[in-house]
Amino acid sequence: MYTRLIKQVSIIFLLFCISCSNNKFPELNIIVDEPIGWDNKQFCRVVYTNRWEHDTLDAGIKCRGGMSSKYFKHSYSLELDKKYDLLDINHDDDWIVNANYIDKTFMRHKISYDIFREMNKKKNVAAKCGYLNVFLNGRYNGLYVLMEEVNGKMVGLDKNDSLSMLFKDPPVFYDEKLSYVQDPSNYYHQKYPKLHEKDHSAYIEKFIDFIFNSDDDLFAKNISNWIDIDNVIDWHILLLYTNNSDGIMKNFLLYKIDSNTPFRIALWDYDHSFGRDGDNEMNMMENELNCKRSILLKRLMEIEALNYNEKLSKRWKSLREDNIISVKCFEKHIKRNHKIIKDQVERNFEKWPVNEKWYYDDNNYHKELDLMRQFVNLRIKQLDERFSYN
Repeated sequence: MYTRLIKQVSIIFLLFCISCSNNKFPELNIIVDEPIGWDNKQFCRVVYTNRWEHDTLDAGIKCRGGMSSKYFKHSYSLELDKKYDLLDINHDDDWIVNANYIDKTFMRHKISYDIFREMNKKKNVAAKCGYLNVFLNGRYNGLYVLMEEVNGKMVGLDKNDSLSMLFKDPPVFYDEKLSYVQDPSNYYHQKYPKLHEKDHSAYIEKFIDFIFNSDDDLFAKNISNWIDIDNVIDWHILLLYTNNSDGIMKNFLLYKIDSNTPFRIALWDYDHSFGRDGDNEMNMMENELNCKRSILLKRLMEIEALNYNEKLSKRWKSLREDNIISVKCFEKHIKRNHKIIKDQVERNFEKWPVNEKWYYDDNNYHKELDLMRQFVNLRIKQLDERFSYN
């Protein structure tokens, strides 16, 4: 125990000295006695450095990720022992330290989330993000994207209301029940409240029964009692804009703030976007997403009484006129993020080369930014034509 304490103190002192010599870019130094596992959070200490701010915090940590777990650079779930404001993002204790391995720009998640929130600051929720360098026991491990963890507090749930609830990637829009889910005992992946405290499966199954089985007249009359149409339209438009086919059936959170508020969609996981698909496969609209795979979007588009397609078109025109979706706006997002990370990406790719086996090509950071620009130019023109925007 004494030897371990001496070791940790030595590492912390070393990291403090390193941080003092270079305090311009934020750092998170994770100190662990054993390799970080996947199943349960293990104790660690983190040394957070941002400008002249240096703090040592106790935390629990584990590796995280589904398909991304195969990549060499791992992401982490971090739970601090106390709430702390990292990167001036939020005062909280739950954080995602995202490796962002497959996206060489480090921007696809962040730009998608930022645009979604800009569409409607009151109703559209997505994690706020920032950048930092991560060290493991004093050894550099790369540039990371720090994200808020989307939880009940973040989406604004009224926890005194018996019908407030949050689900992550709930399989609610599939024709048939899935034979495999991450946790069979929690099929809808209920995140709040804890399943043992209150199981909302019956409520969400009532919602599923309505969207699948109600006749067109009843659907048109009552769908706004179940979902926030404005929020769903913005989600639909972002899916179209990013061409994120992975986001239609999953990569979202479904939540209900209280008894009087319908379900809304929050975003998660948008690295399959803006010119990339699958595990980094290039997709410059060779494969266009099919939103009708989702029974919800299919019925909204096909039931004429809802005028949903007209609302979708009107919303696209509004977002274009407000310059929330435009080539100029997208370039603004790129420049803003590039200014922050431009001096850090080369170091990351020395650690994690751009030509490793998981990549479809050897594009470097700058080529990948150009690919995103080309995609946005192409996609906006296509959607302007679809929605008759001149």
